[in-house]
Amino acid sequence: MSAVTKLEDGEQDLAVLFPGRTATIAGRVVAMRELNFVESLQHGAQIASLAEAMSAIALQGQLDDLDSLRQVFADRHEQVLDLIAVSCDQESAWVRALGARDGENLLLLWWAVHAYFFLRRVLTRVQLELLRKVGARDGRTSSRPSPKQGMTQNGSASTPTGN
Repeated sequence: MSAVTKLEDGEQDLAVLFPGRTATIAGRVVAMRELNFVESLQHGAQIASLAEAMSAIALQGQLDDLDSLRQVFADRHEQVLDLIAVSCDQESAWVRALGARDGENLLLLWWAVHAYFFLRRVLTRVQLELLRKVGARDGRTSSRPSPKQGMTQNGSASTPTGN
């Protein structure tokens, strides 16, 4: 039997919908999972703040990798630490007490699970901002307005009318 086993259709659906990873951080096994719907509502302001800052970087063309986000995470460290604690079901105090290496590893674990969660929001914001910029260039629309009902623009006599 090969080392790679064929998975039945749908067998990994839950893992795709709710990605998660496990690692040992500071001697503790940590199961990092993506925020669920209720948690994303409860922490909506923190999530929106991070997504807005990431979007600003993306619009500047600087959202290349995790290193481009380090300043965003540093500027909003309280929010990031809270989201990390919720995502791995650990006490906030434990997360805040980690040493530099363990803290970095936990941050990387959190980002590995949440990158797509945030990038979906960033892409939506960036697309909306670009559409606003395109639409606000000179205020023109792409087509002329339709004539009022019952009126023609040229009053064409060659168009027959039905009875």
